[in-house]
Amino acid sequence: MGETKILKFDDGEDVIEAIREFAGKNGIQQAFIKQAEGKIKDFEISAFSGKGGINNIREKGEQEIIAINGQIIGNSKSITVQLKVSVARPGLNSVSGTLISAKACDGLEIAVEKKDMSKMIYA
Repeated sequence: MGETKILKFDDGEDVIEAIREFAGKNGIQQAFIKQAEGKIKDFEISAFSGKGGINNIREKGEQEIIAINGQIIGNSKSITVQLKVSVARPGLNSVSGTLISAKACDGLEIAVEKKDMSKMIYA
């Protein structure tokens, strides 16, 4: 297991950019997004439609994160953040998919587990 850090976001902060900045400052080459607590707003999610296509869903209001997972992959030149989320929506329904962009609502926290690549065994 790697070291887990809790990222705390300011209201209105760009979620993906903040994770990317955190990874760069901490020299992260690989990490996993383990969990989140809080809400996002002004977000876009790429989700599968009912007929096999992909729709981008944009929401302006605040929505609670039900589940999150993903990874951070980086090197000295670039850092990629891939996040899959499920968010609650009014009327007892939710939307799930790849997070394209989002702003944090005050109090958002995301747990990131850093992996030590020097201890990886390849077969």
